[in-house]
Amino acid sequence: MNHKRREQSMDAERSGVRVTRDLDFPRQRVFDMLTDPKKGAVSWSPEGAVSLVFELDRRPGGTLRIHDRDQEGNVHKTSGTVVEIVVPERLVVKTATTLATGTAPWEALQTVLFEELSPSRTRVTVLVQVLATGSFPGGVESLEEGFQGGWGEVLEKLRRALQ
Repeated sequence: MNHKRREQSMDAERSGVRVTRDLDFPRQRVFDMLTDPKKGAVSWSPEGAVSLVFELDRRPGGTLRIHDRDQEGNVHKTSGTVVEIVVPERLVVKTATTLATGTAPWEALQTVLFEELSPSRTRVTVLVQVLATGSFPGGVESLEEGFQGGWGEVLEKLRRALQ
């Protein structure tokens, strides 16, 4: 890992959002379920949302695209770039989300860590650092609450998908 990426990961750990779940599944399986382009769509959208597009190019500089439709029918589009990927330990992506209104009110650095607790148990820790809030009402605090709840839902969906 280069020095700049290590600093970004450390900054995310010091501030922002942290969501952790322990899952009773092997680390490689958990990593694949969240990062495989054919399997990831099951988990990456919040509860109640329908995944329309999930694309992840699993290499540094690769792209991430997620389109979800919420319960009200609004489509939210997330795009990003893979900053770092270490199979099966870590995924770091820089993302921006565009709402149905066409505005892109925020950017975030999202780090997903996969820690092997045993051969059949994995701790997933998500660290989110809000980089820009743009036109998002409520600012950083509101975004952090949204990421906290959203990633909590994603990790619970991941747990169910693994079963």
